[in-house]
Amino acid sequence: MYIGQYTHSFDSKNRLFLPSRFRTRSALFVLTRGLEECLYLYDTAAWQKVIIKLEELSLPDKIEERAFKRALLSGANEVVPDNQGRILLPQNLIEYAAIGKEVMIIGVGNRLEIWDSKRWEKYFREKADTSFRNMAAKLEI
Repeated sequence: MYIGQYTHSFDSKNRLFLPSRFRTRSALFVLTRGLEECLYLYDTAAWQKVIIKLEELSLPDKIEERAFKRALLSGANEVVPDNQGRILLPQNLIEYAAIGKEVMIIGVGNRLEIWDSKRWEKYFREKADTSFRNMAAKLEI
């Protein structure tokens, strides 16, 4: 399970340091578009579960189903950390997530999310914090 949040910068070659505690789970990761303009980073086991769900997906609206699969899979890239633990972020995904120099890597259970730090702070302040309080009250945790 991926948990926690970490602030990092990426270098001039679009490489991002992946904390070692995350790298021990897999030698290969899949990086793709996420919701709310972030990036999703899956280890191979979690990505296989996503693929199985996609193969089993059967929506009444086939146009919507195809559009979703195209958006998710066309943005997917296999990434392998280098010897220094860095992964390469493709330019199209950097642009999709509007990532600046500083990023926030957050663990959300089965995957990591990569956010522009300022976008993450704004999202958390405006949406996630309220949702967190509401759900915590409902779940009594």
